[in-house]
Amino acid sequence: MGYERSLSKMKTKKYISLLMAIIMMLSLFAGCGSEGNTPSVSDDKDTLYLRLSSALQSTDWQQTSAMEGNKITYVQLFEGLYGIDESAGGYYNLLAKDIQVSEDGLTYTIELVDATFQNGDPLTAEDVVFSYELAMQNSKFGYVTSMIDSIKADGDKTVIMTLKYPYSAISHTFFTIKIYSKREYQEIIDSGVPFGTKPHTAGTGPYYVSEYDVSAGVKLKAYENYWQGAPAIKNVEYRLITEDAAAVIAYENGELDYLMDAPLSEWEDIESSAQGRCTLAKANDIQFLGINYQSPSNNGILANPKVREAIFYAINKESVVKAATSGYGTVAYEYMVPDYVATAPRASDGRFKTYDYNKDACHQALLDAGFSEEQIAAGINVGTILTYNADTAPKAKAAVVIQACLAENGMIANVEIGETGPVTERLYALDYDMCVYSDSGNYDYNNIRQQVDSESVGMYVVCYKDDKNTFDWQKIENLVDQGVLATDTKERYDIYTELWSMIMDTKTILPLYHGAVGIAWSDRVKIDSINPFYYHLTDISWAK
Repeated sequence: MGYERSLSKMKTKKYISLLMAIIMMLSLFAGCGSEGNTPSVSDDKDTLYLRLSSALQSTDWQQTSAMEGNKITYVQLFEGLYGIDESAGGYYNLLAKDIQVSEDGLTYTIELVDATFQNGDPLTAEDVVFSYELAMQNSKFGYVTSMIDSIKADGDKTVIMTLKYPYSAISHTFFTIKIYSKREYQEIIDSGVPFGTKPHTAGTGPYYVSEYDVSAGVKLKAYENYWQGAPAIKNVEYRLITEDAAAVIAYENGELDYLMDAPLSEWEDIESSAQGRCTLAKANDIQFLGINYQSPSNNGILANPKVREAIFYAINKESVVKAATSGYGTVAYEYMVPDYVATAPRASDGRFKTYDYNKDACHQALLDAGFSEEQIAAGINVGTILTYNADTAPKAKAAVVIQACLAENGMIANVEIGETGPVTERLYALDYDMCVYSDSGNYDYNNIRQQVDSESVGMYVVCYKDDKNTFDWQKIENLVDQGVLATDTKERYDIYTELWSMIMDTKTILPLYHGAVGIAWSDRVKIDSINPFYYHLTDISWAK
């Protein structure tokens, strides 16, 4: 799989990559308190080196917007009542030792494990209540907290949570909401410093932040008194390497021990260098094209459903897959990966509209939208495609291909690529025309709530609730609620299929592709379990 490359092209690429790597290595980690040259892996027998492909804007799990940041804050630093293990098929008890549910499904009695925070304080019910109340005040997490009526402590180790209604997807809430040390969190906030902007020991996870610089990376240290046992790896350093080519060179030169989300464009080279120490896993993710039908650009052209339909028909998803994943991904038609989620609608059932490249249908849709042949031939301006990460990243590559597809079919679009944090804020504020974005790492279809429910302010990129009542948003949200009220898998599947059919009829969210995750590691380490998204540093140990 992949593209054949000539020898001269490979040499050129290597020379360019080597130059980029040299530049990167000269500046790498200069802002994290290190002096002089970056130490080589062979010189440091105690530190595990990983790549950070984009700046970590905060070490607070509530503030990390990029998925890569979540992999650090959600798993290594903080823990929730539930954990997640993709290799084992989903959620498991973590900080919750035991959970009892009342017959009416409304009251959860949660017994906590005997754990301590990295600062040495014992985990208490008060910490859990504090953390949940913080999340409940943050509109970003409305999609996982809106069903909670009350939460209170009953002694040091028991939490009583009462729901407004039975909620079958509560497992995702228990995983998503992470637990802070109330004492340390308040002390940091009271000092006038935003939590997550400096090193802290406020989580129960196996690692704590020892050094942090948003422009360089982050260093972690093992928490030796971690309640599940001291980690084998004592020091971890995430190096900020934004360029894929530089990351591959760093790995090939032995400067990285674990390359997560390895660039698929370089997978052939990585496989050759890894000598069997690599794997290509199917990602639990979905990449979308989102269309803001409320965008005022070009006199509201995107409000016309026929224009949105034309955009959908113009996109060659196979070309997107080749460009964004080097052919390792798969064309997508659904929200969430059916292989991972039992209640996820499947296109093979034929119960909702799908869109494949169709030049004739695209042309007819533009005519139906009221444009003349002359206007189509000249090119109709449909706005800007906004996305994030580096311009060599999959989303950016996808955006460029979409731009070309539109141009071939009588539509003109610009592409704008920005930093993850600022761009996602724009998306959540509906400050865009079109966007390429993603969702991933979930095992319950209720996660669609954050995309379609008006309670999920600050999480969705398309808002179906508007003053004009453009869509039947009440039915959309009712279906979301029905999905979590139902407990039978088949019933939930039918509900979510109807919901997804309605969303596809809006012509606002177009699934593009499911990705693949390339993972490679050095001969210094051994990997106990491969997780394509939420990897665990505790699964890594030094090779004997």
